[in-house]
Amino acid sequence: MANQVEQITLGVDVSKDELVVFNWNSKDLSKLSNEPATIRAWLRTLQGPVRIAIEPTSSYHLAFVEQAMARGCSVYLVNPRQLAHYREAVNERNKTDPDDAYLLARYLNNEASQLRAYEPLDPKAQRLWTLLKRRAVVVDARKQLRQSLAEAQLPSQALFTQFRHVLARIDARIDKLIGQLGWSDDYQRCLSVPGFGRLNAAALVCAYRRGAFASSDAFVAFLGLDIRVRDSGQFKGKRKLTKRGESELRRLLYCATKPARTYPPFDRYRQRQLDKGLPKIAANVILARKLARIAFALLRDQTTFRKQPMEACPTP
Repeated sequence: MANQVEQITLGVDVSKDELVVFNWNSKDLSKLSNEPATIRAWLRTLQGPVRIAIEPTSSYHLAFVEQAMARGCSVYLVNPRQLAHYREAVNERNKTDPDDAYLLARYLNNEASQLRAYEPLDPKAQRLWTLLKRRAVVVDARKQLRQSLAEAQLPSQALFTQFRHVLARIDARIDKLIGQLGWSDDYQRCLSVPGFGRLNAAALVCAYRRGAFASSDAFVAFLGLDIRVRDSGQFKGKRKLTKRGESELRRLLYCATKPARTYPPFDRYRQRQLDKGLPKIAANVILARKLARIAFALLRDQTTFRKQPMEACPTP
C-alpha cells in the first residue's frame, strides 16, 4: 500500500518587494524577494501537493499566484476583512508580516472546507476587469482635479480634453475585449435593462462570467449586496451589507439606480421601500440588488429585458 503524501499548507504575506511564507506543516518561516525568477526557483523546492492562502495586495500578489498555479498548487485568496475578523476570533494580538503569514496558514488549515480555490480569469477577461477599474480611477481623478482647479481659477480645458481622449480609448478597448471574449450577446442583454449603460453592462457580464452561481442569491452575495444579520435573543442588530467582493461592482449598480428610475415600475418599486420608512440610500441599494437579480436572470436564461410591470419582470 502506497504511503499517503502529506499536503503542504502555506500562508503567504505579500508586499511590493518581499514575500513572507509560513509552512504550517514544518512551522518554517521563509522570506524571498517578490521577483518572478526567485518565486519560480523557490516553488521548485516544494514536493507533493501544495495549497496556499494569500491575501490579495494591490497587484503585488499576481506574479506569485500565477506561478504557483502553473506549478499545480491550489491557491486561496483570503479577503482581508475575513482575515482581520479571524485574527480577533483566535486572539492573535500582533500584526507583523510573519504573523500574517502564520495566520493565513492557520486559517487555511482549519477552514479549508469552507473556502473555494481561486480560479483565474481568462487573460482577456482579466484585462477587461482591470480596464473597468482603471477607468473608475481616471473618472475620480478628473472629478477631483475639476473641483480643485475651479477653486484656483486655473485654465484647464486642454487637460480635460486629454481626459476625454483617455476615457474614449479605454471605452474602445472595453468594447473590443467584449467582442473578443464572445460576450457581445450577454452585453446587449444587460443593456436592455433600464438604467444600465455600457459600463454597468460590461461589469455585470464580467462578474457573471467569473464563477458558476447556483442562484441569484449567490450572485448577489458575490457582489457584496447581501445582508448581514446579527440577532441574539431580544437583540435585533442593524442590517448591513456584507460588502464582499469588488466595490466597483457595487458602485456601478448603485449609480444605475438613478437612470433606472425613469422606468416607472422601477421607480414605484423604490418608492415602496421609501414608504416603509427606509432612507433613500437603503431604497437605492434595494433597487440595485433588484437590478442585479434581473441581470442574473437575463444572463442565465439568455433572454432580453421586456418592459412590463415590475411583478412580471424576469425573476430568479
